[in-house]
Amino acid sequence: MTGAEGPGEGAADVVGRVSEEWLAVPRRPGPRGDSDADDVEAGDHLAGGDLAVRAGIHRVVSDVVAAGGAIGFLAVPDRAEVDAWVDSLLDRIAQGRAGMLLCRVDGRIEALGAWIREVPGPQGHTALLTRIMAHPAARGLGLGRRMVTRLVEAVTAVGVEVALLSVRGNNHAAVALYEDCGFTVYGVVPNGLAVGEVRFDEVRMVRQVALPAGVTIHGQRPGGLGGSVRRESV
Repeated sequence: MTGAEGPGEGAADVVGRVSEEWLAVPRRPGPRGDSDADDVEAGDHLAGGDLAVRAGIHRVVSDVVAAGGAIGFLAVPDRAEVDAWVDSLLDRIAQGRAGMLLCRVDGRIEALGAWIREVPGPQGHTALLTRIMAHPAARGLGLGRRMVTRLVEAVTAVGVEVALLSVRGNNHAAVALYEDCGFTVYGVVPNGLAVGEVRFDEVRMVRQVALPAGVTIHGQRPGGLGGSVRRESV
């Protein structure tokens, strides 16, 4: 599944101070062993090469999948699989086309989510919110809503106009959460998700997060560049 899976709203087993950080591209050693000056600054960013960070990400992902979460893995992933996913995101982060948000509770990573922007072109103003999840023990803290809000803020800040996500059809709580966050359902792919011999619908959702001044909304009206009219059947 390429979209997002909303965390549940059950009773939480953890309480405490909540903080957020964005994953950053690891600093490269300079000629004297120091870090390149043009790399991401410290602060509210975490280096993607940090082994403790990667271990924390793997803990959340593997436990969510083990609990039945639909986040794009068909089986509980090992560390190498999760590291490969993080590395693919870091490549896009280095290009300014993605971001990964980590949420900690009392210093421990308990939730995460990412956004990926489309390549430049007709859909370059859109971004996908993906793999939004909270550890099963941290559900009920409102981390899912918090993550969605921050991810939407992040894509808006980089000029994205349309945010997209998708949800497994039987995850009605996630659909409700995203609707509360301003998303609407724009389509359903029947049997679009396969888990073994079971098929689920894929619910696709959208939110217009920004609309630049001077933009013309053409929508589905006939005419204009690439337009055509429906031919009558004979």
